Amino acid sequence: MLTSISHDLKTPLASVLGAASTLRDLASGLTDAQKHELLATVIDESERLNRFIANLLDMTKLESGAIVPNAARHDVSEIVGSALRRAGKILGHHKVSLQLGTDLPMLELDAVLFEQVLFNLLDNAAKYAPSGTMISIRGARDRDFVSLQIMDEGSGIPPMELESVSTNSTVRKRAIMSVPAQGLGLRFRAASLRRCTARSRPAIAAIAAVPS
Repeated sequence: MLTSISHDLKTPLASVLGAASTLRDLASGLTDAQKHELLATVIDESERLNRFIANLLDMTKLESGAIVPNAARHDVSEIVGSALRRAGKILGHHKVSLQLGTDLPMLELDAVLFEQVLFNLLDNAAKYAPSGTMISIRGARDRDFVSLQIMDEGSGIPPMELESVSTNSTVRKRAIMSVPAQGLGLRFRAASLRRCTARSRPAIAAIAAVPS
């Protein structure tokens, strides 16, 4: 886990330092468009770092029992909609499909934690799926459960890592080395849900289900 944390911290920091250094040292030779692009990099990578640190703190609190889920009955479609609005900028380079069953019951869950789980899954899908591809959110009732699927068209989770991802015991890394890993985000998801299953088959990145 320490390796993953180090990687996830260094990647956005390196981008911020590189962009800031370029602005400081070469500003006189840059066009306005280039300056704008560098500033956008600083902002985007700083936001990514902030999300990672927030996940790290929340993960620590969850594992230590400092956070006690505040469960109440909620409309899952409203939580999904809120997560999509938060992730709007991140999903800007992808097509998004939303299909929620009309018979979904109210769910007893912590709305804040569950929205963060969905946001992390969307963030992860956007990082690993090629630009311009589809990210789909599907919700359906499955007997005593409501199943929410976050699906992308990326390379999938390596088969050897599926069990460890679901059991919250390790980190997730894909073969795309230019994209930072989100192992801690997956650990946060597994700790936040009473049931969290990772799968890797065509188009499906991860599935989260909550008892109805």
